[in-house]
Amino acid sequence: MSFKGTKWFYDDSPEDFDSLDELAEHLHSLLSSQTLVRDDLDPDGPVLLEIKQLVERINSLKIEIYANEHPPPHFHVVTPNSKAAFRLDNCELIEGSLPNKEKRKVEYWFNNMKAKKALITVWNNTRPANCSVGKYHESGN
Repeated sequence: MSFKGTKWFYDDSPEDFDSLDELAEHLHSLLSSQTLVRDDLDPDGPVLLEIKQLVERINSLKIEIYANEHPPPHFHVVTPNSKAAFRLDNCELIEGSLPNKEKRKVEYWFNNMKAKKALITVWNNTRPANCSVGKYHESGN
């Protein structure tokens, strides 16, 4: 099985595990998280894919939330030529880059289109039980 296609697990290869029990534990954690296995994408065998939720599409921008994430709570913006991640609480760019025009579109969408509420809903609905970040709650709530 190939682990490519996933952000967190692609560096692990079945040959890297010391025992069958260790490999079984790893596979169990992968398959019980927000992933799926597709056997029709690669002629070399099954591929494990990370599930992501499309929140909004703005022209060529795709705004997505991935299921099993790291802190701080954030969303991803994918364009044909770039990728970036923004904080869920204030839309601060925390990873990657976007051209200024696209970045301003994201910021406008976040601040003026009541997008934060939709992002929080999707974030909270896609948290697996074992996610280290957990559900998002506004400060003071």
